[in-house]
Amino acid sequence: MRVSRIHRSDSRHEFIDLTLTIALDGDFNAAYTEADNSMVVATDSMKNTVYVLASRHGILSIESFTQLLGDHFLKTYSHVNRVDIQCQEKVWARMQFGGKPHDHAFMMAGANERYTCHFMKYREMGFPFLHSGLTDLQVLKTTGSGFSGFLRDEYTTLPETNDRIFATSISATWPCSDLTSDWSAARHVIRAALLDVFANHFSKSVQHTLYEMAGAAFAACSLIDEITIAMPNQHHLPANLAPFGLQNPNEVFVPTSEPFGIISATIARDRSKENS
Repeated sequence: MRVSRIHRSDSRHEFIDLTLTIALDGDFNAAYTEADNSMVVATDSMKNTVYVLASRHGILSIESFTQLLGDHFLKTYSHVNRVDIQCQEKVWARMQFGGKPHDHAFMMAGANERYTCHFMKYREMGFPFLHSGLTDLQVLKTTGSGFSGFLRDEYTTLPETNDRIFATSISATWPCSDLTSDWSAARHVIRAALLDVFANHFSKSVQHTLYEMAGAAFAACSLIDEITIAMPNQHHLPANLAPFGLQNPNEVFVPTSEPFGIISATIARDRSKENS
C-alpha cells in the first residue's frame, strides 16, 4: 500500500512518499481450517491504521514509522506473534530557482532510486530486526574502470580492457543496531561514501569497487558494522564500426540489458583492527 504525508511549517513543506508491505503472523489457523474469520485482521484495518498513525504521529523517517506500526499491531492484536514490514521511500528533491530551494515544489531525484527499510519483531523476542538501506541507485562513469587478468578457458571470448564504461544500479542494506539513531542522516552519509568511491577510484573489477565502497561506508558511519551491497553489471559494449571503415576509440557503444552478472557481497567491519 502507499501513503504520502506533508509536514507543514508555515510556507515550508516537507514531503514523504512511501510504499509499504505489511505481514502479520499468528493464530490464524481457524480462518483456513474452519472458515472462521473471527481472528482475521482485515487488510482494510491495516490500511487505515497506516493512515491514522501517519496523521497522528507524522512520518519523520521510514525507520521510525515502521517501528511505530509494528509496535501498534503487536499491542493491538494479542494473537499476532510476529509483524514484518518492508518499506520503500521515493526520493523527492526540492526544485531550485536561482540557487534557492523551493518551499513546496519537488522533483523526482532519481528515476528509480528508493530508500528502503525492513522492520520485523516477534512478540516473544525483545530485540527487533531493523535494516535500513537504498536500492536502484543508477550510476555510470565513462572511464576509470577496467577488467583484466580474469580466468580464461576455451569458452572465454571477453577481451581484457583497462578503459571501459562502468554502469550499475547500487542496492545496499545494513543492520541498525541502535533503533533510536537517526538512520535517515546515516543513509545520506553512507550514500555519499558509496558514490565517492564509485566516482573517484580506479575500478579493477566490480568486486574491487564493492569492497572499497564497504570500507568507505564504515569509515563514514560508525553506526554500522555490516553492509550488503549488490551491483549488477549494466554493459555498454563498443560498437563494431570496422565494416564501415571506421575506428571506434571507445566513443560509440551498444547498451545491453542482457545477459548481465550481479555482483554482491556482505562485508563486516573488523573492530579488532580498529582497536589494536
